[in-house]
Formats: sequence, structure tokens, C-alpha cells
Amino acid sequence: MKKSVIIISLFSAFLILVINVKSYAQTGQEIKNNQDTITSVLKGEQLVEKYGCLECHKTHGPKVGPAYHGVGIKYRKEFAEKAADSIAFYIKSGSKGKYPCYMLENAVMPPFDIPKEERMAIANWIVSLRPMKDMYRKQDEVDK
Repeated sequence: MKKSVIIISLFSAFLILVINVKSYAQTGQEIKNNQDTITSVLKGEQLVEKYGCLECHKTHGPKVGPAYHGVGIKYRKEFAEKAADSIAFYIKSGSKGKYPCYMLENAVMPPFDIPKEERMAIANWIVSLRPMKDMYRKQDEVDK
């Protein structure tokens, strides 16, 4: 009887170990994916400057074109997980009339011949942006 309890206990411990190792491996892949996204987002911010996007856009508040945080909100709502892909498409093909605001109703974004990897980095950066009110820390509200 004791021998069977020991065997069952060892087998159970082995199964728990295998499950935990498998979970750890998945977590490791998720970490790598998160690091790739973070790297892409940081690169995207640099590419916006490199390609002169800030001539027409600002991060917050409209300029000639819509604010990037607003673009991020719009595309996250409309396209969910495909938001970055959609933004990258419009960077390549251009757009007109997507923002019916009085300031932007006649704004045209020309197509840009930017490599796909760089378009995706810019798009990931745009999707990562949040409205300024979401960027305040709770401590900032206490400090006021």
C-alpha cells in the first residue's frame, strides 16, 4: 500500500513539474513577443521623426492631420487587434476624409513608400498611445 502511494505521489509531482515547465516556456515566448512589441514601439517613435510625420501630425491635438492618440483610439475601436495593420495600410496607400472634423475635413494624407517593417513600427507606436488624461499617475492627482 505504501509503495503505491509513493508511486502516485511521484507521478503527481512529475505531472506538476511538466505542466509548470510548459507554462514557463509559454511565458518565455510571451515575454519575447512583448519585448519585440516594445522595441517596435520605441523604433516607431523614432521613425515618425525620421520620415517627417510631425510636420502634419502631433501626438496630442490636431495639426494639419489628426493627433496620433486620436488615430490610435479610432483604429483600436474600429479594428481591435488589427489596428496596427490598418494604420500601416493607410501609411502606405494614403487617405482622405477619414476624420470629418471641421479642421481636418479636407486633409489628405499622401501615400508613403516606407518599408513594411517600419510602417508596422510606426503603427504599433500609434496604437500604443493613450489620451493624456490616461497618462497621469494617481500620485499626480494627489500632488495637485
